[in-house]
Amino acid sequence: MKTKIQSLIFFVLCIAMSSCSSDDDGNTNLTPEGRWLVSSLLVESSFDFNGDGTTSRDLFEETPCYDGNFIEFFDDGDVIIDIDFTNVYVDINNEQAYQCQNGFGLTSTWTQDGNTITVENDDEQGDIVGTISGNTITVTILNGFEMELYDEVNDQHVGVTEDFTIIFTKFDE
Repeated sequence: MKTKIQSLIFFVLCIAMSSCSSDDDGNTNLTPEGRWLVSSLLVESSFDFNGDGTTSRDLFEETPCYDGNFIEFFDDGDVIIDIDFTNVYVDINNEQAYQCQNGFGLTSTWTQDGNTITVENDDEQGDIVGTISGNTITVTILNGFEMELYDEVNDQHVGVTEDFTIIFTKFDE
């Protein structure tokens, strides 16, 4: 099984700013200005890359690949995105390995309407819309975690996707 988070669109979507919030939390004037660090990257499958004997769905806990990755919003409407990639490999014997790879730096623009933030995305899928709440931004990417599973019965590789969720936490300098 070979797993890869690889496409630029998925990481642009990471900037989408989908956040769980309650209308009752009183956070009606939230603004995203500042730096937000990746603090969690959840996938549907569990792994034990750090060898602690406990599997986790959080690639941020299991690998060092996302340490220091961020999104930064500026008050002039610009945004900088610095996100890396992780290649994840799981073979037929369930042996697991990963490789951190340099991602990309991207600049774009953002707008806000209440707690809704829109990041301009020139990709064919269009702009990305999300919400902000407190000191976290949560982004769920549907079918963004790609896996290639080996089907022993048919002796072939089969592509499978999972959803993944990235949580950004506001960086206090």
